[in-house]
Amino acid sequence: MPFDQLLVFITITLFVSASPGPVMLSAMANGGLYGVRHAAWGMAGATAGNLLLIALSFVGMALILKNSPMLFRALQWIGAAYLVWLGVKMYRQPIANDDMPNQAARIKPWTLFLKSVGVAISNPKGLIYFGAFFPQFISLEYALLNQVLLMVGVFIVIDTIWMLIYAQGGSFVVHWLHSPQQRRGFNRVAGSALVVAGIVMAAF
Repeated sequence: MPFDQLLVFITITLFVSASPGPVMLSAMANGGLYGVRHAAWGMAGATAGNLLLIALSFVGMALILKNSPMLFRALQWIGAAYLVWLGVKMYRQPIANDDMPNQAARIKPWTLFLKSVGVAISNPKGLIYFGAFFPQFISLEYALLNQVLLMVGVFIVIDTIWMLIYAQGGSFVVHWLHSPQQRRGFNRVAGSALVVAGIVMAAF
């Protein structure tokens, strides 16, 4: 891949990853509820989910979904319903009179990991995105595998950095919320954001 083309890819990926979609909102919520260290399990899960979408897009799943509107729409509704369910669950999550470390102790790392995998793959538009976006930067003059690995590596690094920023932001906000009422408010805002993300995803 030519260097100037790589710079364009990096620039676009920086802006695309920064958008407050379901993955970033989930990272922010995890950072606020459990702290950045525990939220890292969620980041790993989201990365695994994105890698799965990238793999599926490169074996032709994106083309299949694009040519099968009913299947695409069904998967989109399932993904939207999953996000709404997560949002409602977070909105209604009970607040105990304890601190964040105790809350983090009650959540299993693999629960956060698997939940974030679900968030990442819940939007089938990711298949279309990866299937349509990555090929735009592939040059026939260079080895295909090396270019794909480079783009995947760049995407993962940038996406992880933004997830860390969102998680740190959520943790920073919660440190200022000392009362159970304030923490409940954070849960409701974060949960409502996931519900809205699910509704928007289902509508478009």
